[in-house]
Amino acid sequence: MAFEAKDYAISDILNKSVFDIPRNQRRYVWKKLHWHDLYEDIVFSITETKPHFVGSIVLEGEGKKDGLSYYTIIDGQQRLTTITIVLLAIMKHFHENDMTDDFLGTISYLQSKNNSNQDITILNSEYHVSLASLIRNMIALKDKSLSMASFVEANTLSKTKDKCIGDALRFFYSAIRDDVQQVDNVQKRLREIRNAVLDMTAVKIVSSSEEDSYTIFEILNARGQELAAHELLKNYIMRYIQPTERRDDAKMMWEDMERTVGSSMDKFIKHYATHRFGDTRDKYNSPYQAIQKATHGQNIGELFDDIKLKSEYYSKIIHPDKGEDGNCDEIEYAIFDFFRAKRFEQFRPVLLSLIHQRSLGKLSSQKYELTLKYIYNFFVCYTIIGEEKSNKLEDVVFKYARMLEDSYSDELLQEFANNLKRKIPSYEWFLNAFKNVGWSNHYDLYKGEKNKTRVQIILEVIELFVSQAHNAHDFTVEHILPDSDGITNAQIGNLIPLEDALNRSCANKSLTDKCGFYEKSSFTSARGIATRFREKPFDPSKRTEYLAKLMYNNILELNQFDYSKD
Repeated sequence: MAFEAKDYAISDILNKSVFDIPRNQRRYVWKKLHWHDLYEDIVFSITETKPHFVGSIVLEGEGKKDGLSYYTIIDGQQRLTTITIVLLAIMKHFHENDMTDDFLGTISYLQSKNNSNQDITILNSEYHVSLASLIRNMIALKDKSLSMASFVEANTLSKTKDKCIGDALRFFYSAIRDDVQQVDNVQKRLREIRNAVLDMTAVKIVSSSEEDSYTIFEILNARGQELAAHELLKNYIMRYIQPTERRDDAKMMWEDMERTVGSSMDKFIKHYATHRFGDTRDKYNSPYQAIQKATHGQNIGELFDDIKLKSEYYSKIIHPDKGEDGNCDEIEYAIFDFFRAKRFEQFRPVLLSLIHQRSLGKLSSQKYELTLKYIYNFFVCYTIIGEEKSNKLEDVVFKYARMLEDSYSDELLQEFANNLKRKIPSYEWFLNAFKNVGWSNHYDLYKGEKNKTRVQIILEVIELFVSQAHNAHDFTVEHILPDSDGITNAQIGNLIPLEDALNRSCANKSLTDKCGFYEKSSFTSARGIATRFREKPFDPSKRTEYLAKLMYNNILELNQFDYSKD
């Protein structure tokens, strides 16, 4: 058996190569959530200046012809197809922004020239025939005014087979458009996005024949190749699952799971390993190895069933959706969507345990919701207010994720909460951190969108507590006393949530006059200010201290979380 496996940048994989997707390969099935995840990863890689790793691509080498290397794709067509679509979307933006050199420079990643100077499309699909049409006609595009929707419509040869290809192209075009609208230098941003796509890395695995892919994965792993954890785990499960007749169904279910979880598969496997097996950092080199050593090829059917179940829970956490067809109730959606937006991932192993225990009936819905709120409030106090690093929480998560899964009890849940609370330092530390929270249009210390977002999050937590509501509708930040009258008025104690229309009505008015508008607000915080301070002097510094005590002693008060009294 001969094969080669090596890390490559996507730009190198596409260079001087031609890839064929045979008709017997599954169709292009990625959907909006997968496109959204990939684009987020592309943007994140720009911020972090670290290439995004897209996993492995398994190819059967077909030899060289006229200076080009030909391959049949065995695994990885979803990723290569999506990357091609992203490049097409970027080229459309290059064309619209008169970036001719960048437009022409991107062509070589969509179309190669052989030794006879013939143009050969790099990615070819026997099923999705519109792909080649979209590539050829994007390269030949002349009309700058042609919309992306019209371009897709004109070049989709099969509306039935290729609707998904067109939808993906429109999605990435819109995502890039929305992205560049937020920056001053559009051309620079477009180049950054294109380069981030081409700089993405993958393990390119080339076999001289269609070998047993399970064996290839095992050998590569033994040689220390950095294959994606979920690919190694898939190989392990398919090799050892019993009875062997389950293998075909298991493959289909695994593909369903990949579609559901999307590009977060490796994160899921990492968090699943912690959830099931605790702290494996010092024992094993990878989450895959931790799972492999814990199971030794035994009871793999049960392992697979559990992974499939937990992947559904994980999808709820990373892709929360509400409504009739949603996967979350109101509280879950509010909290999981907040964690998703803030990229707060450390508690996912614990969340998997909590969701599972509720589904088993061991954790009541009321206690489950209380726990989610507590974790949310803790995160706000610890990370948003205190600006502490969330990775300092790993020891608590590693310990209790597995314990809550294996031997749940209300007492154990209370113990978890107690350990979490101890991570927050003294009230004096908290008060000092709280005084640094604020937003201003006039003072540099509190200027900027980051400070405003921080304030909005904290005001919402306070509002939910004082109103005892499950969520708070959209609001603007109102300065009770004028922001321009002193830096103290930028602090959190001088800020309340208020409807936009009421906020505009309060402009340039005294506090006495504002109170009439505050009384009309649906926010308890605003009405409370009107009740207390209509005829009394208002001191923002004192209210800052009052809110700090409220959060530290009440919102994070463990008595409300004590299940031992039930």
